[in-house]
Amino acid sequence: MTGPALGLVLAAHAGSGGVAAAEPGDEPQECLAQAIYWEAGGEGREGMEALAWVVLNRRAHPDFPATVCEVVREGGEQPGCQFKFWCDGKSETPRHADLWAQALAVAAESLDGRTTDPTGRALFFHAETLGAVPWKVPRERTTQIGRHIYYR
Repeated sequence: MTGPALGLVLAAHAGSGGVAAAEPGDEPQECLAQAIYWEAGGEGREGMEALAWVVLNRRAHPDFPATVCEVVREGGEQPGCQFKFWCDGKSETPRHADLWAQALAVAAESLDGRTTDPTGRALFFHAETLGAVPWKVPRERTTQIGRHIYYR
């Protein structure tokens, strides 16, 4: 790990227990790692890879933005955004250095093509506890990984 990503892991915020991080930039690895950390950090390696692939599948799909950061930030910082962590009004600063390092590693490996898509080309997901699907358009369920159900 080198460059800006390494700097995000190295120091802790004084008194907060968080990992020091600048405001998220436009580095694909950082944007993808944030989505992985906040949306699938408790899902283990396979769940983290699955979340990464939802972002990458969207990036490759013509109905979604063309960059990783644009996909992650789609919908802006108001509710209705695509990834809840981005518009929940809370800090995006990672709090656990080990988990952040793992998210950065999964992001790098996914971006470099060193992981394979476990979701069946999913573009959407939700927590299994949600109950009813949160969208009106029918979607094809592809798999469940951990506590997330994936669709295309």
